Amino acid sequence: MGQTFTVHLKIAGRSIRGVSLNWGLIQGSEVRREAPSHGPDIEVPAVIEILDLITSGAVTAQEARDVLNTVATKIIEKKACEYEDLEDLMESMEAVMNLRRRIPKQPALDSRWVYVVSSEDNPKTLKIGVATEVESRMKSLQTGSASPLVLRWSAHGGFLLERHLHDGFDQRRINGEWFDFRRVADPVQVIAEAAEEFLQQFDEFNPDQE
Repeated sequence: MGQTFTVHLKIAGRSIRGVSLNWGLIQGSEVRREAPSHGPDIEVPAVIEILDLITSGAVTAQEARDVLNTVATKIIEKKACEYEDLEDLMESMEAVMNLRRRIPKQPALDSRWVYVVSSEDNPKTLKIGVATEVESRMKSLQTGSASPLVLRWSAHGGFLLERHLHDGFDQRRINGEWFDFRRVADPVQVIAEAAEEFLQQFDEFNPDQE
């Protein structure tokens, strides 16, 4: 879903107010798809105003480039986080709908992965999520993280296992799917043991944790 942002650009003490930037409304050119700032688009009149400032010597081209790149990066990070939350929500809703259609006597596991990730800088602040393909989800998460992310643990179990772990560690929840394990010696072991204990009640349980 496209979104328009209105920002005030400050370049070397000069202010350009009410600049319109769009995300997702226009498919960017394939020529520049590999550029770090690819995604947001800026209105042409604002670009002309920036060029006028450069031409007059009020700001340098490098100063203008740095400001535009910073604004574009912030928009990309914001949309990446929103996309990740939406993706998790859609997968969870799909799992719930599938369970309702089957109406099993006993809740059934699905084959998706429950994963635990953290940044290299903060290994005890952990995200517990669910995904069909962990590798793809890691790439999506990395887009919105300045620090390299590390996959700490994963196991099949889908929405049911994810919900069980979220409920079990609710007191450690920071926000959304992120949990604080700073006072736990080995957070991954604690999560793995909680998951295995839960999964043993299911006939299809197979200890294929990675």
